[in-house]
Amino acid sequence: MPYTKKQLKDIDFYQDFVTELQTDYLGRVEELKEDNFRRNDVLYSFEDIISTNGLEDSEIGQDTIYFNRIDRNDISKMISSSETVYPIYVSNNLLEQTVDRNINELSTSEFADSLPNGVSNGDVVTNDDFEDKSIFLISNNQKKPFNDIGIFYAEYNVRELKTITVDELQNIPEGEEVEWKVL
Repeated sequence: MPYTKKQLKDIDFYQDFVTELQTDYLGRVEELKEDNFRRNDVLYSFEDIISTNGLEDSEIGQDTIYFNRIDRNDISKMISSSETVYPIYVSNNLLEQTVDRNINELSTSEFADSLPNGVSNGDVVTNDDFEDKSIFLISNNQKKPFNDIGIFYAEYNVRELKTITVDELQNIPEGEEVEWKVL
């Protein structure tokens, strides 16, 4: 049976567990403090257990778990800064020429202007090439393949399968594959 947050404050095994986790965490903070919070030239950042902010943004006072472990001087060693001054880019003609803001590498979807006679959105179709066993769901004027034929047999009636010519099927743009319906 789950406990409420209030109940957990009075359960010894849970409080011991939390205390052990805090002690381990504070031990790691103190260990890295000795090396200015760096190991192998990598600056380590720590999160305040209570506020979940970075320690550099937290209160490190007498009434916190960090008292006598780290202080503001230690926190200043956690902060990374650079003397390099980077230019401020203002949206101007030069920036527009430098940064291509037209996103054209994303996939685009195509849709048929019209469907073959006798075919509607929601129909399941195949083509008249008997060697090709592909089955498609027509949806949103696209043919969506059944890459898992089990989905077709589980969710559609074989008697509703319509056969159209190879040319008619090729003129319908392909969409994403059919997936299991989530109930």
